[in-house]
Amino acid sequence: MDNRFYFGFNISEERKKRRKAELYSMSEQVSTFFWDEAPQHGLEMREGQQDMSFEIVDALINDQHFAIEAGVGIGKSFGYLVPVLLYSKRMNKPVIIATSTIALQEQLWRDVHTVMPLLGLNRDVILAKGQTHYLCNKRADEYMCDPKADPPDALKDGIKQGYEERKDFPEVLPQGVWDKINVQRFSMKNCGSCEKKCKYYKVRAALKFTEGVVLCNQDFLTQHLMKLRRGQDGLINAAADLLVVDEAHNLDDKVRSATTERFGQGMLFGMIKSAFYELRSSDQSSVSGEKREAESAIIAFYNCLKAQVQKQINEAEQDMRYADRFFFDNNGSAIELLTEMNAAIHNLSSSIQIYSSMDFRNNRSFAASDDLDAVSESLSELLDRIDDMLIWIEQHGSNTELVYCPKNTKEIVSRLYFNGDERTILTSATLTNATSGSLEEQYFYFISNTGFPAGDRGCLSEPKPSPYPYDEHAMIYYCDDLPHPTREHEAFIEKGVERLLAILSISNGKALVLFTAKTDMEEVYSILSEKNLPYKILMQQPGSSQDKVLNEFKEDTNSVLLGTGAYWEGISIEGKSLSNVIIFRLPFPVPDPIIEYKCSVAKDALMDVRVPEMIIKLKQGIGRLIRNFTDTGIVCIIDRRLRDEPPERYHDITWDSLPIKNRTSSLDELRKFYEGLPSAKE
Repeated sequence: MDNRFYFGFNISEERKKRRKAELYSMSEQVSTFFWDEAPQHGLEMREGQQDMSFEIVDALINDQHFAIEAGVGIGKSFGYLVPVLLYSKRMNKPVIIATSTIALQEQLWRDVHTVMPLLGLNRDVILAKGQTHYLCNKRADEYMCDPKADPPDALKDGIKQGYEERKDFPEVLPQGVWDKINVQRFSMKNCGSCEKKCKYYKVRAALKFTEGVVLCNQDFLTQHLMKLRRGQDGLINAAADLLVVDEAHNLDDKVRSATTERFGQGMLFGMIKSAFYELRSSDQSSVSGEKREAESAIIAFYNCLKAQVQKQINEAEQDMRYADRFFFDNNGSAIELLTEMNAAIHNLSSSIQIYSSMDFRNNRSFAASDDLDAVSESLSELLDRIDDMLIWIEQHGSNTELVYCPKNTKEIVSRLYFNGDERTILTSATLTNATSGSLEEQYFYFISNTGFPAGDRGCLSEPKPSPYPYDEHAMIYYCDDLPHPTREHEAFIEKGVERLLAILSISNGKALVLFTAKTDMEEVYSILSEKNLPYKILMQQPGSSQDKVLNEFKEDTNSVLLGTGAYWEGISIEGKSLSNVIIFRLPFPVPDPIIEYKCSVAKDALMDVRVPEMIIKLKQGIGRLIRNFTDTGIVCIIDRRLRDEPPERYHDITWDSLPIKNRTSSLDELRKFYEGLPSAKE
C-alpha cells in the first residue's frame, strides 16, 4: 500500500520529503555545473557567484527567504538563474523574476537563453513589460481616423510593418504620439475583442498558464501578489512559488508606488470631460450642473494645496525651492475642501453611472466613467482612513498633485513577499548600509524598509564584494572647501560649476554627471552650454528623446552627460569610454514627507534613514564607473559634507561603506592618479 494515501496528514509530510530530496539532488546538479561543466563552456569561475547559488539552494532546502548583496562583477544574474531554472524544471512550476528596469529585463532574457542550453533545459520564457510599452490597436485606429490628428510617417509606416512594441518604432516617433496609441486601461474583459491581434493581450493570457520563466517588473509582481492576498486570481499562474526580486533595493519604493494614488487638477478635469462625453448628447445637459459644481470644488481644493506649498517654501529653514514633495497640512480648511471635492465628484459620478447604465448601444466604452467612479471610491477611503495614510503634495512645474498611500509600507511589503506560500530571493549590488557589525546591522536599512524576516524564516547572506580592483583602478575626489549646497545654494552652484570644469579638464570630458535635483541639473546645463568647451554637453531628456541622447553620448567619446533619477542606475551606457563619474551634491534628500516618516519610525539611535539612503545612492553612482576588470577612472563628489575636518557624524560610516578606499581632496593628486591610468595614455 502507498503510505502517502493511508492517512490524510501523511500526504503533506510525504510531499515535503520528496521536495527536500529533489532540492538536495538539485544542489548536486548546481555543484556539478559550476565545478565541472561551466569551465568546459568557457565561463569564468567566480567564487562569489558560486557561493550565491549554493546559498540559494540551502535557503530553499530550509524553506527560507533569502537576501544577498552581490557586488558589481559577481555575476549575480547567473548566480540565481542556475538554481532557479533547475527548480522550475524539477518542480515543474513557473518561477517569477522581477526587476525595476527594462534594461535588466531585456538583459535577463538574453541571460536565460544563454544559461538554459548549458543546463540542458528548454523552459518557456515570457518577457512581460509594462502595458504602456505595447501598441493598443483600438486606440491606434481611433487616432489614425481622427480628423484633428496628424499622424507622423514613423507611426504610419510602423503600423504597416506590424510593429507591436515601442522599441519597434523609430526613435523619432514623439512620445506624446505614442501615449495616444499605447495600452492604457487593459483588462481581459474589456479587451476581449482584440484578443487575436493584441500582443499585450497574448502576453497576459500566457502568464496565466505558463510553467516556465516570467520576467516582469516589480510593479507587476506586486499587483499579482496583492490580488492573491485578497483571494483573487493573480496576474500570473498561482502555482509559481519561487520569486526572485533583482534590484531589490527598490522594492519598498515599488510597493509604495503600487499602493499610491495621485490626483492632479488637470487629471481630474480630463477624467470628468472624458466621462461626460461618454454620455449621449441628450443626457449631458442633465449632469452639466453637477459637472460645474465638481470642477469648482476641484479648483478650490487645489488652490488650497498651492497655498500650502508656497507657505512651506517661504517658511522653511532649508531651501525648499528645489523640493518635489511637500507636506500636506490637514489642519484648517484643507480637509473640509477635500471632503467637499469628493462629495461633488461622487455626485457627478453617480449621475453619469445612472445615465450610462441606461445606454444600451453596443460597443460603447464607459471606461472613463468607471475611472471617475474609482476616484470617488479612493477619495472616500482616504477620508475614512486618514490617520492611517501618508499624504503629501507633489509639485511638477505648474502642476500640483495630491498624493497618498498607506503609512505601513513595510508591513505591506512583508505581507506580500514574506507571508505567503512563496519563497522570495532578493538581490542587489546595493543592499547594505555598513561593512561591519552583525548581518542585521549591515542590512539594517533594507530590513527596516521591507520587514525582511531575518532569522528562522529568512536568511541574510554575507555580502559578496565586487572582485574588481577598485583602489588600483579608481580614486574618489571629494571637496572640503565649497559653500553649503542648501544654505548657500547660489554660491554652491557657482563654485560647484568651477570645480566641475576643473575636474573635466583632467579627463577631457568622458563623464557622467549625476544630480540629486532636476533643477540643479538644468541650472548647471544652462551655465555649461554658454561656455565654449572642447567637448559636447548633453542633458537627460524625457521619453523617447532619452534614447537619442544616450546614443549620442555613447558615440561621442569625450561627451559629458548630465542626468538624475534613473541615471544613477537604470540606463545602459555599454560601449562608452567613461573616465569620470561626478556626483554633483550628495544624495541627501531635501525635507520630504516620505523620508521624514521613515525617520520617525526608525528606532536605531545611531542611524537615521537619510545616511543609509545616501550611502546606497553613492554606491550606485560608483557602480556606473567600474563595471568590469578593465574599467578605470575617477569618482568625484562635489559637496563638502564628506570632508575630513571637521567631520560630520556620518563621516566614518559613509567612507567605510564605499568600495573605493583610495581618495583625495587634492586636484593635483587626482590629476596625477588619472594621468597614470592606462586608459589616459591611450
